[in-house]
Amino acid sequence: MITTAIIEWAEAQKRQKFTWLEDHGPRSKRPRPETETENKLRDNAMLDSVIALCKGRVPA
Repeated sequence: MITTAIIEWAEAQKRQKFTWLEDHGPRSKRPRPETETENKLRDNAMLDSVIALCKGRVPA
């Protein structure tokens, strides 16, 4: 139950960050500083780890 909620939250966060990257990433018409893009990519990697842990694919 709670694991499903965490996975759903993490996936929603990833979608928000991908949308931001599409709107403001290095290839957009309105790019933002490189550090912001790097932070979003790092956040997505961490969210992938959270999802993997919740699904039991990575040892805790």
